Amino acid sequence: MEPVDLLALASRKMNSTTVTLALLAVFLVLLYWYSTSAFSKLSRVGIRHPPPLPFIGNLLFFHEGFWESHTKLITEYGPVCGYYIGRQMFVVVSSPEMIKQILVTDFSNFTNRTKPNLISKPMLDSLLCLRDDRWKYVRSLLTPAFSDTKLKEMTPLINQACDILLCNLKVYADSSKAFDIQRCYNCFTLDVVGSVAFGTEVDSQKNPDDPFVKNCRTLFEMSLFKPLLILILSFPFIMIPLLRIFPNKKQKELNGFFIQAIKNAIVYRHQQDASEVR
Repeated sequence: MEPVDLLALASRKMNSTTVTLALLAVFLVLLYWYSTSAFSKLSRVGIRHPPPLPFIGNLLFFHEGFWESHTKLITEYGPVCGYYIGRQMFVVVSSPEMIKQILVTDFSNFTNRTKPNLISKPMLDSLLCLRDDRWKYVRSLLTPAFSDTKLKEMTPLINQACDILLCNLKVYADSSKAFDIQRCYNCFTLDVVGSVAFGTEVDSQKNPDDPFVKNCRTLFEMSLFKPLLILILSFPFIMIPLLRIFPNKKQKELNGFFIQAIKNAIVYRHQQDASEVR
């Protein structure tokens, strides 16, 4: 091969390498811009927040749990501060006067919650997820369930769950051993919800394998530090459509269980005498 051919070949290889490196550099710059472009919203309106990391925002700030981290956040950044989970912005308000203004005086400006992207039916039709006129309509249907009379009827059921909680706490007190009181309160909350909302009497602390207990715990189990969730937070425009395409077998089973539980409660209610109906 002649020297001229070698030089031409080397030049083509260098040009190809240069183009590849240039494209890689452009891709990396665009990727970095994407990973940080959403993190200027809070600063633009003067809200202080922890320094966010590319893609995940302030996700690592909450590794100790939400309660402890929010307390730390308010202490370090003031009564009105914020943070980012993935590309999504959150504002924290801890001033009682401002909370009252938001929830009472200016409530008409804050009717909608965060738009859920990963929640499917039937949870999508719950009061926590509905928006605008649909939310107002469903809220008007639910309001009578929280009348003074209805709340008084709930009191004996709540007291019954309190008695179970006290019995369980007495066992720990008599043993003089350390125990996880948060777990006890979680079980108490679960017992109240099961009794008042579903007409199901369970002692979730003594019966952890009860189907109702197991499915409730699965429903509320969520970790922000799962790899899949981090991918969703980082690339929502790709991951969310993919998740909607592929069926979630566990979610389908949970939905089926609770829908059937509600249907059973309705049937049982219709079979009861008027004096026994919850």
